[in-house]
Amino acid sequence: MAEQIQTRASGASLNEQARQEHQLGVGISQSSTSATANTTAGSKTSNPKPRSIVWDHFTKLSLEQTKGEEKAKCHHCKSEFLCNSSSHGTNGMLKHLKRRHKWIFVEKNQSLIGVTEGEEGPGRRKTTVSISYNTEEIRKMLAIFVIEDEMPFSVVEGRGFRQFVNRLEPRFTVPSRRTITRDCYQLFLDEKCKLKEFLKKSCVRACLTTDCWTSIQNISYMCLTTHFIDENWRLQKRILNFSQIDNHKGETIGKEIDRCLREWGIENVFTITVDNASSNDVAISYLRRKLKNWNGLVCEGEYMHMRCAAHILNLIVNDGLKDLNPSIVSIRNAIRYVRSSPQRLQKFKQVAHAEKISSGASLCFDVPTRWNSTYTMLEHAIPFQKAFERLEDEDEGYVTWFKDDRQPSSLDWNNARAFVQFLKLFYEVTLALSGSLHVTANCAFDEIQTINELLVKWSENEVDCVLGTMACNMRNKFDRYWGKIENINPLIYIGIVLDPRYKLEYVNFICDANYEIGTATLLKKKIANTLWQLYNFYIQESHEVSQTSDDSASHEESVITKEGLADMGWIQEVFDEFQANDAVINEIGGAMTSVTNQAIQEGNRMSRD
Repeated sequence: MAEQIQTRASGASLNEQARQEHQLGVGISQSSTSATANTTAGSKTSNPKPRSIVWDHFTKLSLEQTKGEEKAKCHHCKSEFLCNSSSHGTNGMLKHLKRRHKWIFVEKNQSLIGVTEGEEGPGRRKTTVSISYNTEEIRKMLAIFVIEDEMPFSVVEGRGFRQFVNRLEPRFTVPSRRTITRDCYQLFLDEKCKLKEFLKKSCVRACLTTDCWTSIQNISYMCLTTHFIDENWRLQKRILNFSQIDNHKGETIGKEIDRCLREWGIENVFTITVDNASSNDVAISYLRRKLKNWNGLVCEGEYMHMRCAAHILNLIVNDGLKDLNPSIVSIRNAIRYVRSSPQRLQKFKQVAHAEKISSGASLCFDVPTRWNSTYTMLEHAIPFQKAFERLEDEDEGYVTWFKDDRQPSSLDWNNARAFVQFLKLFYEVTLALSGSLHVTANCAFDEIQTINELLVKWSENEVDCVLGTMACNMRNKFDRYWGKIENINPLIYIGIVLDPRYKLEYVNFICDANYEIGTATLLKKKIANTLWQLYNFYIQESHEVSQTSDDSASHEESVITKEGLADMGWIQEVFDEFQANDAVINEIGGAMTSVTNQAIQEGNRMSRD
């Protein structure tokens, strides 16, 4: 009888424990329930089944593994606990689960506190958010991980990755690589729809950049990027297409850009920046014809073709490198020897340490298509000149390496120093003009003039004939692209005119200082005509927008149109006087400000009406 009472009390205690664990969000397994019922009924079995839910997360180890002790191992962290039923029980294992694996006791829809990082940038901060378990959201984040970190789709099938995810979130089943491929493509389609909506809402007029190249597999590709100012006056950059093309012919490039613009619904294009390949001239002509039919060009596309200033600088520098090429080749071969094996690199470090060279820069190779990488290679190699000379005395392999080529001599190192000194400015200008997250139109003219002054100065250098010859070659290439005013897009000048730090007076001063009187006069007239042409275009566009929003006759008469501007004789007189005499620059600025203010006032009045 006492044994029966003890059995019933033990069963009641187990039921109470199961009830508490069930309230924490964990169900009792069917086997555990059956075992409890059997015990309550007083039935005796030789091998009773585990009664606690901890056995869903623990496995009993054999006595051989534990040297005779009764132990159980956690499925999640592999921790071992004593589990003798008479002396230890399951309380220790249950506390372990509550302390180390809290997710087991979380309701399916219950939220957890997590930390998330904002977008990349200087102001990125970590924020605390409420996170609930969501399978679809985790799959989306897994697709983003594969895309942003450029991982192969097969990463999700790796054993280590699956073990990591299972340890992190056991409730999540890692999909196969085919499933994650479909998820990535669906994410692309979703983001494409969002970008279309964003462009439709925020992109009033787009500036495009494009480039083509051929891969090592002999496949041609084209990339198209758009830059625009959104409704909050922030510069935006988006890569629209990375597509395969049949060839680099101008018409092929033009058709592909036309297809991309139609796909994204972009009609209003201001400029297209391309390199100086002749095929791009054909592509721009093709696009100008197509875009005219859409009525999306500024001034009928007269200023649409923008030549890439960074590419022109690349051509100029490469032309100057021709005479220095043997010196560059010899230094490049010396670096290639050092970097060809770990043993040679270690030997070079020992030699550099013996010469007490404390430079923190490491030797690097250059890229044939980017001259600034050649500059970086030589800049890093020059401090190690003594180390290379010592390597020649202590390493026989270094001497035999130059069996067919010559080793870098003192003359080669002097040429490299002159090259680095001279091209440091070109390197800095290239970095300034290659910015994509800030506006560069207002600094292009100033940078071009800085390069011009440097070339003029060094081409007249009679002391260092190496620099003088290099500067002369580069100046000839400079004059080919930027020496003639008809080869320069006037928007380069307009960008600095609109910069409040310089304005029109500064541009006129630079024109007088760098060109002959006749050329300077023509250039200043060209800049003024471009200013007025753009001004009249936007006045007319503003009139058309206002007319579309309200067709009343009174509003039509109040807006300043291109024809109405021509009838305002006082402005035309100021403009004519400006063309004849540069002394009226401030007056023309005041006149344009007055007309602009009048147009704004009329627009505000119509908005209120």
